[in-house]
Amino acid sequence: MYIPVVKFTEKGGAMLNIELGFSTQGEIEERVERVPTGIIDPLLMGGIPRGSVVLLIGDPKSGKTTFITQFMYNQLISGANVIGLLVDVSRYEFISNALDFGWGLMGYLNDKLYILDAYTQRLRGGPKFSFTEEVIPDIRDTSQVVDIIKDLTTKIILDNPNVDNPPVIGTVSSLTPMFFEAEKRQIYKFLEDLKAFAHKNKQVWIIEMNSGVEEPHVETIIKAIVDGIIEMKLFEEEKTLRRYLRVYGMRRTRHVLSWIPYEITENGIVLQSQSL
Repeated sequence: MYIPVVKFTEKGGAMLNIELGFSTQGEIEERVERVPTGIIDPLLMGGIPRGSVVLLIGDPKSGKTTFITQFMYNQLISGANVIGLLVDVSRYEFISNALDFGWGLMGYLNDKLYILDAYTQRLRGGPKFSFTEEVIPDIRDTSQVVDIIKDLTTKIILDNPNVDNPPVIGTVSSLTPMFFEAEKRQIYKFLEDLKAFAHKNKQVWIIEMNSGVEEPHVETIIKAIVDGIIEMKLFEEEKTLRRYLRVYGMRRTRHVLSWIPYEITENGIVLQSQSL
């Protein structure tokens, strides 16, 4: 079947938009509020649009947790409030690993940084209740996790009465162990509920997940739910493993679709492309 394709020049397209009363793509993107990552901003016009849930998916040991930690630290030093849901790493280990890169998270703890510990109860078992708000008693109850995030957001707003809609970003490290604890449909609902909440409150959440662990259709469903995908991969080149990442499916912003080489240095993740 032949499908005709109508092409507009940039100038012609802009004139057509003006005549019809539409904003041009550039004007729309200029109005989009963004959260700079400090890592991949050249790939997506300066940052992730506020009100986004982004999937960070990749090979094991490709640097996903490093990406998450670096992103969190960059937000903290910019003055944002950060919520970190830890599912596959302890709070102590997470903070200690950050210090290896010079990212001092401890000074922000319970001030701008709020760590939700879903790791302890998941590994040790025990009663499905907690005496502290920092510990998630049962990761299988995903609706409770969303409620805790909502309550924490309310606390942040109340603690900042002079700031209109204080910036909040969040991370989940990692989604993968949740599949061992909860049913898939619960995890899908968790992502849908989190996305609705993030959209309403203009929060940015990055959700970490290992690729190749779940069935392909599960990854496809999750990619369909989220607002964008950051993918990290290890490729063998000349008998050496090289790291690459790409951004795709990111809503409300143009973005580079190519695989971009990166390295993990003593300062964290650094993109290697000279053309950025």
